[in-house]
Amino acid sequence: MSIKGFHLIFITIAALFCAGLGIWALFINEKDTSNAMTAFGVITLLASIILIVYGFHFRRKSKDIIV
Repeated sequence: MSIKGFHLIFITIAALFCAGLGIWALFINEKDTSNAMTAFGVITLLASIILIVYGFHFRRKSKDIIV
């Protein structure tokens, strides 16, 4: 496996974990009245979206640079 492939797999796994953590934080907030968990959930979901965008950007950019 090339470093490009490993990088794409790592970004995919990181995005999935961030999305799962964000959803978990938002659902656990139903039992908790703290706004901190809501903020944490939103931030991790945003991080997941940013990782997905970065993954597509890296894939498009690396086609020309890395074999």
